[in-house]
Amino acid sequence: TYKAYKCPSFFSSRDENMATFRGSEYLCYDLSQNPIQSSSDEITLSFKTWQRNGLILHTGKSADYVNLALKDGAVSLVINLGSGAFEAIVEPVNGKFNDNAWHDVKVTRNLRQVTISVDGILTTTGYTQEDYTMLGSDDFFYVGGSPSTADLPGSPVSNNFMDPLFLQFNCQEPDF
Repeated sequence: TYKAYKCPSFFSSRDENMATFRGSEYLCYDLSQNPIQSSSDEITLSFKTWQRNGLILHTGKSADYVNLALKDGAVSLVINLGSGAFEAIVEPVNGKFNDNAWHDVKVTRNLRQVTISVDGILTTTGYTQEDYTMLGSDDFFYVGGSPSTADLPGSPVSNNFMDPLFLQFNCQEPDF
């Protein structure tokens, strides 16, 4: 279940509101009683890791999903609203994001327009395909991994995330 919060203009204390993953565990929210049906979304998170690859979050199935991962030290986002995937890779100019420093990621979607920024500097904007504008998910919302990460639709990685992660989705903070 989610604990609702007003959206602050800054992160809460990371130390008090984060989960640390070791690669075999993950958080799973069952959405069957409270499905996601949205035309706009905002995902805000912070992470730090040495790991090059790992699933940060995933929700949805077949052709209606959001997948955010660390792939080869870059942040990978794949969103499909039912008519083809929008894919974005954000890489730093020098080095990688798996440098064990905190990195802030923000993903916003309004209808078909998607923007992802990392550390408030590196930004990519694009559009999902065709005319579909609704994200619908009534199965599970995974954070930090899943039982079978390689089999998730749109997943560019096969392993779960490791190290600390702080996440907000649509202004709701998961109650770790």
